[in-house]
Amino acid sequence: MTKPAPKVAAELASQYDPHAVEPRWVRRWAEAPFRADPASGKPPFTIVIPPPNVTGNLHLGHAFDNTIIDALIRFKRMQGFEALFQPGTDHAGISTQVQVERALAEEGIDRHALGREAFLARMWSWKERYGDIILEQLQRLGASADWSRTRFTMDEGLSRAVRTQFVELYHRGLVYRGERIVHWDPVSQTTLSDLEVDREERPGALYTLAYEIEGGPVDGRDAIEIATVRPETIFADVAVAVHPDDERFAPLVGRRVRIPLTERFVPVITDAAVEPDFGTGALKITPAHDPTDFEIGERHGLPRPSVIDRQARLTSELVPAPFRGLERFEGREAVVAALRASGALRDVRDYTVALGVSQRTKAPVEPLVSLQWFYDVRPAAQRVLAALDAGEIRIVPERYAKVNRDWLEAIRPWNISRQLWWGHRIPAWYAEDGTLVVPERDAPLRDPSDDPRYAGRELRQDPDVFDTWFSSNLWPFSTLGWPDERDPFYQRFYPTDVLVTGYDILFFWVARMQMAAYECTERAPFHTVMLHGLVLDAEGQKMSKSRGNGIDPLDVMDASGADALRFAMAYASTGGQDVRWDERRVEMGRAFANKLWNAARFALPHVTAGAGEAAEAAPAVRLADRWIRSRTARAVASVGEHLEAFDLGLAARSVYEAVWSEFCDWYLEAAKPALRAGDDGTRATLAASLTHFVQLLHPLMPFITSELWEALGHPGQVAASAWPSYDEGALDPAAEEDFAALQAAVSAVRQLRVEANLPPGQVLDVVVEGPAAAVVASDVAVFTALARARPLEALPPGASLARTLPACTVRLPLAGVVDVDAWRERQHKRLADARAALAKHERKLANERFVANAPEAVVAEERRRAEEAAATAASIEASLAALSA
Repeated sequence: MTKPAPKVAAELASQYDPHAVEPRWVRRWAEAPFRADPASGKPPFTIVIPPPNVTGNLHLGHAFDNTIIDALIRFKRMQGFEALFQPGTDHAGISTQVQVERALAEEGIDRHALGREAFLARMWSWKERYGDIILEQLQRLGASADWSRTRFTMDEGLSRAVRTQFVELYHRGLVYRGERIVHWDPVSQTTLSDLEVDREERPGALYTLAYEIEGGPVDGRDAIEIATVRPETIFADVAVAVHPDDERFAPLVGRRVRIPLTERFVPVITDAAVEPDFGTGALKITPAHDPTDFEIGERHGLPRPSVIDRQARLTSELVPAPFRGLERFEGREAVVAALRASGALRDVRDYTVALGVSQRTKAPVEPLVSLQWFYDVRPAAQRVLAALDAGEIRIVPERYAKVNRDWLEAIRPWNISRQLWWGHRIPAWYAEDGTLVVPERDAPLRDPSDDPRYAGRELRQDPDVFDTWFSSNLWPFSTLGWPDERDPFYQRFYPTDVLVTGYDILFFWVARMQMAAYECTERAPFHTVMLHGLVLDAEGQKMSKSRGNGIDPLDVMDASGADALRFAMAYASTGGQDVRWDERRVEMGRAFANKLWNAARFALPHVTAGAGEAAEAAPAVRLADRWIRSRTARAVASVGEHLEAFDLGLAARSVYEAVWSEFCDWYLEAAKPALRAGDDGTRATLAASLTHFVQLLHPLMPFITSELWEALGHPGQVAASAWPSYDEGALDPAAEEDFAALQAAVSAVRQLRVEANLPPGQVLDVVVEGPAAAVVASDVAVFTALARARPLEALPPGASLARTLPACTVRLPLAGVVDVDAWRERQHKRLADARAALAKHERKLANERFVANAPEAVVAEERRRAEEAAATAASIEASLAALSA
């Protein structure tokens, strides 16, 4: 007698609709965020968000970062850690100011005409208007951050941290003002760090110029030839340098040569930095407009005249009048024409130039000598290198550890001042006599104007602001309260645990945080750095607006839901490699959500509310129940192991296989006979397995799992539930072996059904031989439910088809089921067609001209078709061979 169904835990819609489910959870987690409690007594686990630009929009890089971070945070929270996902945004000095200046330009307003204070008021208004957009987009992605602790790099607290850092470094002699050659962006009108400059290979020319020797020919030469890619800068030349061991120029060392188009003479000097094999072997020295020349000039005490101004125009009395005021590239054309006319241009040849380009404005940067603030980071880099040697910071993947080290070992002083208005203004003042005044070390927040020692003196604050990275390098600890080391969040959650970010900002941000942490807190900022790759387009190209190949994650979520996007991102996360965008992964995630939803809809009528809690105590007697409990235990171990190793790709694959194939495709079908019979053990097993799979999947797909957790009648949220513990006692190798044999028999029946061209719903009579026979005999109801077949004890007379697998041989009697002669005739015709197709493809591939000249993709497709035809022929041959008389 069939038992009545238990009380239904909840009712789910007939189809999963992420647009109905996800917004509810977004609102819930925004209004009641996952607050971290420093007094909880739980072990802490902290990840800080890589702060997105405050006025930016979510892109796939953010989605990748935050999918990984949130998965790790949710996993650790379920493991019993006091998990803090620290959110916030970056003021992004250059890019944000450029946005606002463009908006002002549309109104016909120039920031200089507006004035600094009024412009900053507009900046703050812009930030208040647009600053929350990206946070709302991250909430839509499902980021379980403590939104009550959202920070901004120009918050009052973080501004205190920046100022404290600067004052301390200044008084230690590590921050100073100096004239150095810098990267100047003529569009944004500010300096850039080395890391804010991209190197682009562009076609150019290498010009060979003749510098006439003063006093006449030497060794038969009337001039020394130099090669340059920038002839417009010759007016700032102060020397010509050759290598000290280059005998070709030995007679000229110490002589003077005339700069073409001028009457200025400069000395010929020697320096080991000159490459004898480059160009002619002689190098014009222009300290104001080339970093290498600057260093040579420093060694030789040479002057540094400049002939290009901050608008990138030729200027200075050293520039002949016809060229003054010309834009640098226009000036180059004019100077080259004059050099050709004068006879000083000896040769021009094509040359690929590695041009420095501003990341933000895309303008070619101009090397200029400028008085700037610098931070000598070399001592800090040595501290980080020692920490890396001691194993205090682990880089994942490990191959990036060498990249990290190499950059730290080759580091140079960092230009930290920017000629902007949006940012942390440098807390340095100048008196009327030029004296530099910086707040005292023990009172870094007190302005000199409030210091009695400077009463009555007129002080002018430095107009520059800090490089954005000079504030974001403090992010792991400034967001937790530093410099107030008594802050309970700083005491409890610092150092942080894991930093998740793209490998492309290893230098920009990661290394700078490492240095700042040891300088300011004398501790590592995090124990592990997990670097992921870039998200490229389907062709392997970097996504950009100019290429028009970008993918908007908001569009993806609109179409398929956040869980589908998160699954795609997690599934693609493998060992720091770049990821090619593939829409099929999103579809895979969407289909996976539907599969789980439908599985839950099937299960819910059979489980009582909260049934999973008591399920472990219920005995599992039936083979399918023992098997799924064992497989669930293995999935718990596997998914947990992969998440601990930060391998979301393997974790996603592991839970996908366990849920889709083992639980949905096999167990649910195998459990139906027992569920119809009202078996308590099967109901308990179903509840326990579904509960565990919802928990295992939660870090990757939080929305659907949260919805199903509630539907199952569990108290609280799945995010607050305990991560399933690995139950070694649930492992049942015998059940796994027996069920594998049953699966083999079922698979064999399904293959025979296809070969015989029989409908899926038709119940077949079969004979099972081999090890699987006993399993099938002991669990006929399950075999029949899965295979739609009845096992016979003996093979009846007549023709039959056979399928042999390692665990069994299954025979399908054809009498009364299939017209054997007609079937055999069809197979022979199919075989002839397949062999003909194979011969055609092989003839084409044997044509050497086709293989050599056809596009690679066409040849590959031809090979694929040949392999497909060969496989089809082999399969038909096997079917015919398996036909018994």
